[in-house]
Formats: sequence, structure tokens, C-alpha cells
Amino acid sequence: MIKKATYIFLSLFLLQCSDQSLQLEDEFPYSYDWANHTPFVTDYNTFSLPFTEDFEPIPENKGEVAMSEASGLAWSMKNPGKVWAHNDSGHANTIFLIDSTSGEIMARYTIGGTVNLDWEDMELSYGPIEGEHYIYIADTGDNNERRPNYSIYRFPEPEYEEEHYGRNIFLDDAGVERIRFEYPDGSHDTEGMLVDPLTKDIFLVTKRDVVSMLYVLPYPQPIDELYTIYKAGDFSFRQASAATSSLSGERVLIKNRQEIFYWQREAGETMVEMLARTPVKAPYAGEPQGEAICFDLDYNYFTLSEELNSTTVPPLFKYTYIQ
Repeated sequence: MIKKATYIFLSLFLLQCSDQSLQLEDEFPYSYDWANHTPFVTDYNTFSLPFTEDFEPIPENKGEVAMSEASGLAWSMKNPGKVWAHNDSGHANTIFLIDSTSGEIMARYTIGGTVNLDWEDMELSYGPIEGEHYIYIADTGDNNERRPNYSIYRFPEPEYEEEHYGRNIFLDDAGVERIRFEYPDGSHDTEGMLVDPLTKDIFLVTKRDVVSMLYVLPYPQPIDELYTIYKAGDFSFRQASAATSSLSGERVLIKNRQEIFYWQREAGETMVEMLARTPVKAPYAGEPQGEAICFDLDYNYFTLSEELNSTTVPPLFKYTYIQ
């Protein structure tokens, strides 16, 4: 397990990030030997976990979203009040900008240099250039668990302009970086991804295993070369379908079809140490096939589902943080 003393500087970040406006350095004053990391193993009964009181238990229906197979959500930084979303396999390499107050799709952006084999999650966080916000897209779906390798696409967040309204904008020069990787123990179907904004490490949460497993792609991730990532731990729940970190790095949500699991980071604590602890549950009203979740900057969180039998347009739900 990672020693807290090695990362004591993280507590200084956490004390300053209540407004979620971290400015991170390109280089970090520590290193960790992930190759010799001992994966954590948790042991808790998910049915008996208590619920947090941090959120209103009943969500707000913000409006229907005209997407058929929404599989990822991310809160926009360059476009206030908007959320990004994408569909999964069988759809184009397109991201959708949605008004979080109405569910209206403002514009679509097709991202040149990417391929949607099976996009399963997205995150907005920090990346290589200080002060820039990046969209991360996990092309990690693998229902039959046969893919030899997987990809995560990372590119600077696009900025909406009024003339984009209602259009499909093709971005052929989006600054895309492709992170290609393989698991150390064979193929996995993975639908959950989060990025630690304090370290820029990428974490993946698997779905079709006996329990959901956590893997890590430490920063800096190699670009356009295949490499093997590291296992970080085993959770006590199954079927993870989405994950997200707040932009401050202080809070994490991981959901499956029935439940949302919630962690709060303690001072000086690493992401792995936090996720190795027993979570509490966050409110979840239930969706036909909920596969998308994200925080906004005020710790409210949003969820979005796929359509039900291609007939019921899914609403965007907002769960309000209690100050």
C-alpha cells in the first residue's frame, strides 16, 4: 500500500481545493513503484452499507436527453452549465454538449483521430498542459472479453460557440492523444473510469468479473505505444457501469445498475487508499440502464441512462448536494 508519508503533500492540495480550481505542476515530487504494488482486497456487504446524508434523496428531472445509448458524462469547464456525454458501441466518435438545466443537446462534436469501438465512460480533468482541461474517453468496452488491447483518448475540451447550436461540428485537429494499453491478466470489460486530478493517474473499474477490479495507468501515460497497466485492488461490489472524481479530487462515485458508492478523501490520503476503504451509498432513484455519472463544481451529481427498449427517452437526473 502507498505510504501516507510519501504523499503528505496531497493534504496541502486538498486544503486549497474547495473551489475545485487546482493548478497542478507538470512534475510531481514523488514516485511510486507500481510494479511492486500489492492490490487491496475489500470485504464489505454492499446491502448493509449506510447512506450518506450529503445529498437530497430525490433527484431533479432536468429534462429528456435525445440520446439512445448514453454511456458517459463529464461536467464542462469551458462551457458553464453544460455537461458532455457520448454513446457507446455502434455509434460515431461523437460527443454531445448538453444543457444541464433542460437536457437539450446544444451541439455535437465529431472528434477526428478517434474511433468508437466501444466508448464506455468519460471524465473531464487535468492533463499534460498546466491550466488546460482535458476530456478523457475510455474505449474499454468488451462484452465478450476478447480484445487484446484498449485505448483511452485524451484531448483539450472543445469550446462551444453560438454558431455551433444544433450542428454537428467536425474537429479534425482536436489535439487527440491515444493511450493504448493492455491488462496484466487478460481481457476485461470495463465501463468505469476516473482521473485523479492531484496526480493525473487514470483509474479503471471493471464490470464482468466476479467482483469489480481497479486498475491504474500512472501519469505520465505513454502515448501511441502499447504498454501494460497495473492492478490496484478488488472491490466488494460487481457490475460497475460508471465512475467519476470531483475536479478537486476530494470525492469519488462509482455506480452499478442498482447502487452508487461514495467516498470522501481524507487529508494526506491517496486515491488508492481512499478506494480501499469501505464506502457509503449515495442516493439513486434507479434508471433503465444507467451507465453515466458526473459531479459538477458544487458536488451535485448527474446521472443519465440508455433508452428503455429504444422507446423511452432518458431524463438527465440531478442529485443536489446539501451544503
